[in-house]
Amino acid sequence: MRGRMYRYVGPAELKALVRAGGEGRSVRSSADLGECVSALTLDELAEPFTFVVDAGGVLRLAPRRSEHVVCAGGEEVLSAGEMSFREESGRRRGR
Repeated sequence: MRGRMYRYVGPAELKALVRAGGEGRSVRSSADLGECVSALTLDELAEPFTFVVDAGGVLRLAPRRSEHVVCAGGEEVLSAGEMSFREESGRRRGR
């Protein structure tokens, strides 16, 4: 999977927040998503997540207050935005 890659072009002070590996948590399966959200409070779950899709096509989620460049660990991405989930029949679904 390879599409157009996007690099960070914003303020240097935000890129300075990047730490090795990034803040985003990799989500490759529904089990990964369940593990990711299980430690969150209801208030945290009510907010959208910051997300990126990295160069390998892996979804990475971080708290909404996270900058996309931080979620991505400063790396180029295929996509970035905000994502919300709802529970439906015992499963989390994007909305």
